[in-house]
Amino acid sequence: MAYLQLFWEYFKIGLFTIGGGYAMIPMTQQVVLKHGWLKVEELDNFIGIAESTPGPFAINLATFVGMNVGATTGLGIWGSFLGALISTVAVVLPSIIIIIVVTKLFARFKRSFAVQGVLYGIKPVVVGLILTAAAGMVVKVVFPNLQLAAPTIDGFGQFNWVSLIIFATFFALSKVKIKGKKIHPIFLIILSAVVGIVIFGVFDVQC
Repeated sequence: MAYLQLFWEYFKIGLFTIGGGYAMIPMTQQVVLKHGWLKVEELDNFIGIAESTPGPFAINLATFVGMNVGATTGLGIWGSFLGALISTVAVVLPSIIIIIVVTKLFARFKRSFAVQGVLYGIKPVVVGLILTAAAGMVVKVVFPNLQLAAPTIDGFGQFNWVSLIIFATFFALSKVKIKGKKIHPIFLIILSAVVGIVIFGVFDVQC
């Protein structure tokens, strides 16, 4: 039952993830919290890991969540493997089907006003979904005790100023150009990992 549910939820996520992997974050948050598959903090960690590992972000995140769900089935490592496989296949299957269909039909309908209208209508919604997910992650990092689903005044009591400084610093670095080229994202990810180890591991800074 858990595997069937996992497949269906990620098939829907794959079907409606338009505009890149980051657009799937709001839907993933809703699904995993609804079913109790992960806590908010665990999902945030998975998002960070998925972004830092090679491969498409959407597939990596689906694989991590599926592996975690499979681990709860009592089948050991094979349960985790099966969960990862099912969620990964489910999230890419809609894209494969749609690409095959679109390839056959797009050349015929690409000048259609209806098709153009759909494309122009989808773009701002996708941007809004990505911004919503990004804003929620930033707020959660800065206020670690805040529950976004049911925010309270007490949730704003702990202010994670260290993470805010790290965020602002690396956001600025992502905009810096050296000899006309921006710093490569992989370098920033590796550097951020080193900074995290030094600050929170070696010096044991408490936020």
